[in-house]
Amino acid sequence: MKTLQKLGLLGLLALLVLPLHAADQIRVLILDGRNNHDWVRTTESCKATLEATGLFKVEVSTAPAAFTKPKPGKPKAGDAEAKKSFDAAMKAWNAEEAAFTKAHAAEWAQWVPKFTNYQVVVNNYNGPEWGSDMKDAFTEFVMNGGGLVNVHAANNAFTGWDNFNEMICAGWRGAEFGDRIAVDDATGKAIAVPKENEKITAKGFGSGHGSKHNFVLKTRDSSHPIVKDLPPEWLHATDELYGRMRGSADHMDVIESAFSKQEFGGTEMHEPMVWWALFNKGRVVTTSMGHMWVGDNNFDALHCVGFQTILARSTEWAATGKVTLGVPEGFPTKDKTSVIEPSKVVWKK
Repeated sequence: MKTLQKLGLLGLLALLVLPLHAADQIRVLILDGRNNHDWVRTTESCKATLEATGLFKVEVSTAPAAFTKPKPGKPKAGDAEAKKSFDAAMKAWNAEEAAFTKAHAAEWAQWVPKFTNYQVVVNNYNGPEWGSDMKDAFTEFVMNGGGLVNVHAANNAFTGWDNFNEMICAGWRGAEFGDRIAVDDATGKAIAVPKENEKITAKGFGSGHGSKHNFVLKTRDSSHPIVKDLPPEWLHATDELYGRMRGSADHMDVIESAFSKQEFGGTEMHEPMVWWALFNKGRVVTTSMGHMWVGDNNFDALHCVGFQTILARSTEWAATGKVTLGVPEGFPTKDKTSVIEPSKVVWKK
């Protein structure tokens, strides 16, 4: 009898540590397929982070394949013969690319995931503007309450798409787009910065970043569920610190910021790192963290426990309006980074 009771207790304990039943998990769709960054490994890492919590059921929708033939290499200045050969090679390359695009036009137009099957989209896409059906379906999904989380270069995309610009509030844009957005250190609020108030002007006024480095994230809205129980400041592992994001601060609520130091090629201003906005009924969270370049072997930005926490909690909050995920073990401090691959992060429920 005691043996049966013991076995029953062990069975109960086993059930308590199992992930949620699939029917109770938050349904997540990651969008990828085009990006100037390594979208394959970024998606793999984000998916692994979300799945490690046990809270999410994650699927991926990948854009139709791009034309992958590399462009001809540019010749040295002053080499007339090489320039002539280059021009001919570029003409041939352009013709091949145009033919590929035409041949795959229908495939591109038909890429429209069924967004209503999901509660939240994690956006890892930075490429050509989507077709009208895709844009309409995506817009309707968010407007009707679907969550959206944009990761790193996703805020570089769709400069001319008004709905997307409203969703993200501020993104990587040229010097004449919207307002230059920074964070007021005294209030923690997003503000528009006139050109005459820029601290560093050598690189112009469009969006940019300096060299990769560790930098401190500072909580600007401690009441927000995404950062509940997080330290007010924590050290993010090696990443790009985006500066001079451009758009509108009107409906942009900053959750975390970072000071961009000139010694690393920065702006000498506090820059938004994590922020959110409403798009009709939809909750939209954007983070400029999470850099992974093609050919990089350093996963620190994606495997930083701080980034993983922000990603997972943002995804839960965008989907449901609440956060139940606890702070995982090994969260970074103000003075020490913490880099752990997703499968080894221990999440507290």
